[in-house]
Amino acid sequence: MILNNGGVGYKIPSETELSVSFSASRMTARKAVDEIVNKGLLKRIPSVGTFVEEPPAQSSLLEIKNISKEISARGHRHKMTVLSKMTLIPNDSVAQSLSSFNSKVFKIVIIHFENDIPIQLEERYVNADLVPNFLEQDFSKITANEYLSSVHPLTDAEIVIEAIMPTNILKHNLEIDEKTPCIKVSRSTMSNGYTISHAILYYPSNRYKLTSSIHLTR
Repeated sequence: MILNNGGVGYKIPSETELSVSFSASRMTARKAVDEIVNKGLLKRIPSVGTFVEEPPAQSSLLEIKNISKEISARGHRHKMTVLSKMTLIPNDSVAQSLSSFNSKVFKIVIIHFENDIPIQLEERYVNADLVPNFLEQDFSKITANEYLSSVHPLTDAEIVIEAIMPTNILKHNLEIDEKTPCIKVSRSTMSNGYTISHAILYYPSNRYKLTSSIHLTR
């Protein structure tokens, strides 16, 4: 009920006012506000007040989704900036991730924006033998995931998730400070037994969350 009075940026009533409005103790009002703050739906500004926040973006752990469609589904605007596109001989780590030894790979680095706010830095390695036309694509108009899925439909994926502190590159490109942790998602995607790409995705933890839903049957 707190959030029904206004949209993003709305200043909610004080805890005293809330306790009176809902016939509850001030401690109960504070606990209720604390829970909503912890969910990222409210933000406290000391000596100013508590305000309605934009809900953090979220993605499912169990699905490989196109980030462009995710953002559009939230009614927001997506855009991409390509930082680099290159061909290289992989080191052992990259070669192992792609199961592609003694062969060249493609690499791209892209920043994804939601309403002009950087929400993901994508560092992706692609098996050049399996996707020879990869670097010819305009990745300001089509996501790498969308293109790869069109030429090699996804059949399997391996995902590792870590929490890390940002490097200088992440701080600069994601526009965060050194105290903001990042979510690092390392994801290898396969098609019919062949590893097509290995992506390392970085998200600012204060703007993004990953969720999962598992339905169990007896």
